Amino acid sequence: MAGLVSAGFRGLASLRRAPAFHPDGVVLHGELRPVARDLPWPSGPAPVVARLSKGAGTPGRLPDALGLAVRIPGAGRDGGPWDITLTTAGHGHVGRMLPRPAAAWTSGAYSSLVPYRQADRLVWLGAWTSSPRVEASIEAARAAVPWRFVLRTGREDGRWCDSAVLTLTGPAGDAPSFDPMLNRPAGLEFAPEWLVRLRERAYAGSRAGRPS
Repeated sequence: MAGLVSAGFRGLASLRRAPAFHPDGVVLHGELRPVARDLPWPSGPAPVVARLSKGAGTPGRLPDALGLAVRIPGAGRDGGPWDITLTTAGHGHVGRMLPRPAAAWTSGAYSSLVPYRQADRLVWLGAWTSSPRVEASIEAARAAVPWRFVLRTGREDGRWCDSAVLTLTGPAGDAPSFDPMLNRPAGLEFAPEWLVRLRERAYAGSRAGRPS
């Protein structure tokens, strides 16, 4: 199964000459400001690069599973980056684990879909914006700058708590190769293990299929 997942994502990335999913997007720079210490955030405001993207790459303003990816330089293991990837989803016990197509960048929650394991507890990460409605096109996302998202941690009991504020203020250069499986802080792992293995092969296949 893992080999088929890797081969499938490699083939799709090669065909698109871009990531297998979220092939197009707008890259922005900004700042992340922690408001709680429930995740290993930087000690204070930190510069970030982020990308708003459409999962399947549907054209124009057609609904899609919309993505928010964030890179925090220096916040990962051994001084590397911490990459966070979130997708439009629900926010209940089950909904936060299921991608949900959205007709607007502002229509609801973005979720990590799978939880982080931190010591003996599971923690989901989600994002919400209070911006007025912005339709689901890349051009609309670019025109809506500045963006402000509140990042919240979700507990196993379904509660969400404010954790950080993400502000995106202007265009950045080329998108980094976001990879939450490789780039995360020490002591923060994904769960469950079987799904982690599949995601690792999917990201590895997508990396291998992209043009160098």
